[in-house]
Amino acid sequence: MELSPKAYDLLMLLRDQNEVYIDEAEEELGLPHPSVNRAALELEEGGLVETEEEAQVTEELTDKGEEVVKSGSPEFRLVELVRGGDSGVGEIQTELESGDVAIGKARQRGWIDIQDGEVSLTEKGRGAEDEVRAELEDQSFRDEHHSRGLVSSETETNRRISVTETGKNVDVERDEGFNATAPATTPVTGKKHFYRQIIDEARRRWLEMGFQEMNGDYAVSSLLNFDALFTPQDHPARELHDTFYLENPRESDTTRFGDAAENIRKVHEDGGDTGSRGWRYDWDQKEAARNVLRTHTTAVSAEKLLELDEEDLPAKFFGISRAFRNETVDATHLPEFYQSDGIVVGKELSFRDLKGYLEEYFSRMGFGEIRVVPTYYPYTEMSAEVQFYNDRDGEWYQLGGSGMFRPEVVEPLLGFEATVLAWGLGIGRIAMNAAELSDIRELYRNDIETIEETEVWLPE
Repeated sequence: MELSPKAYDLLMLLRDQNEVYIDEAEEELGLPHPSVNRAALELEEGGLVETEEEAQVTEELTDKGEEVVKSGSPEFRLVELVRGGDSGVGEIQTELESGDVAIGKARQRGWIDIQDGEVSLTEKGRGAEDEVRAELEDQSFRDEHHSRGLVSSETETNRRISVTETGKNVDVERDEGFNATAPATTPVTGKKHFYRQIIDEARRRWLEMGFQEMNGDYAVSSLLNFDALFTPQDHPARELHDTFYLENPRESDTTRFGDAAENIRKVHEDGGDTGSRGWRYDWDQKEAARNVLRTHTTAVSAEKLLELDEEDLPAKFFGISRAFRNETVDATHLPEFYQSDGIVVGKELSFRDLKGYLEEYFSRMGFGEIRVVPTYYPYTEMSAEVQFYNDRDGEWYQLGGSGMFRPEVVEPLLGFEATVLAWGLGIGRIAMNAAELSDIRELYRNDIETIEETEVWLPE
């Protein structure tokens, strides 16, 4: 049997050692990774070797996870605050940096009830223990720890090559000749980056469903980014450690929003005409005028609502663009990321309609199974987290948030009563799933090998 020089050298190495890993063969033979792979494939097709992939997963605590180990989970710290006498939603959000997460998770676990802005412990909550902290300390990691960003994981894959009995005994010769008739591999040609391709595909799916595209500025006023979405001015999300504030221009002229700015003030202070009690504080116009790099594309949705008149209904809009947050860069977080935001505005809409739109969109995007899980967001009620099931590892992963905008958001912006379905989805998660990546930073590194090996993506 004649073998190419590289395949011959690899077989001789295997006859001496019985088995080697790809990286070991590279070092022993002085060959690059693709050359060793091609040699192994040639030997495998001849029945001279067998190859097997081995994957090793390592898990470690993120900065958020370290903080939970140090200080306790947000939901359990909330329980301790209520036990200590702090029971107002506003007090809790002031005391806890991640107050929204704490409230959402505590309600999810059945630990608390909220009535008229006051938090009380249920019977289950009075006996609550900090299981999340204990699990992180014991390194008993679960799906929830990954979805909450408390734990990150990395998978390293290596191929092991072992010689077969045929490979040990068959007579082989080193073919030094050049075969002009041998089949050649197709040369690598240029193609669109897989992330850009997925973004374009996501845009096309929304357009197919009859949505109009909306766009907005990266730099917006705090009024649009926070106040219009009923986020109080003392909310932790508005702190410097979460948000990029602009030095120049420092402020926007909020008078251009007309009556909407005044209505937003009233809603924050006493609920205005919505029936809400509001947040019960003196709203500061200068704080609302401060410019930020938008922390979510929902700021574009808020501006779109300002433009609509009652005769425009029903209406459906989507946007796919960048948002910015003051995040520590790691495998699951970046300070700049793409988000898909959407709103449906009408008079007779329900949560069932919201679920239907999301299921139809993700079906068109090739996701076999999604679910919506109840959660808490300050500007929607009902609120739900959107998750998809990953067949490769048998786990559910978060794609984004959704819900029905509260009257405190809708009425000041529209000026009339209507129902608004809304969502904000992470395009990065879709791209990572398509390219089988575990580190979000790989989406932006323009690694030639990853781009070449990632197939042209189309929904299944």
